[in-house]
Amino acid sequence: MRFPALRVRDLDGVEYVLPDGLPGGPHVMILAFRRWHQELVERWKPGLEALADRHPGMEVWEVPSLSKGYRLFRASIDGGMRAGIPDPEVRRHTLTTYTNLRDLSRALDLDSLDTVHVFVVDCDGTVRWHGEGEPTATLFEELAGAIPDSC
Repeated sequence: MRFPALRVRDLDGVEYVLPDGLPGGPHVMILAFRRWHQELVERWKPGLEALADRHPGMEVWEVPSLSKGYRLFRASIDGGMRAGIPDPEVRRHTLTTYTNLRDLSRALDLDSLDTVHVFVVDCDGTVRWHGEGEPTATLFEELAGAIPDSC
C-alpha cells in the first residue's frame, strides 16, 4: 500500500504534500482524529524518539487529521495548537490536514477513526507497517523491525 497524497501544513505555516514532500526519511506518521487522541500520541512519542535516535534520517510526524469542514477554522485551530507548543522542532513536526476523512480512511484501510494510527512509510511512500491505539512493547518491536536501514 502507498501512503495517499495528503496536503498538510506545519504549525509554522510551511505546506507539504505527504509523503513525497517531506524531508528526511523513512517517516513515522502518527495520525490523530480527535482532540483526546493527543494523550495517546504523547504515549507513543518517547519510544518513537528513541527509535529515531538509532535510525539516522528517520523522522516522526504528528498528523492531526480533521474533516475538511473545519478548514474555515484552520487559522484558529492551528493557532491554538501553535500557542500550546513552544518547541519549534515539535511545531515543525506537527502537520495538520483538513481533508475528506472517509477517503483517507479508505485509502489507508482504517477500521476506525476512534484511535490513533501509526505508520512507517518508506521514502518512496510505501507503507511498511501500520499499528493503532495504545503503544505496547509488541507494537514497538514490530514497528522497529519495519524501519528500513536507509532510503
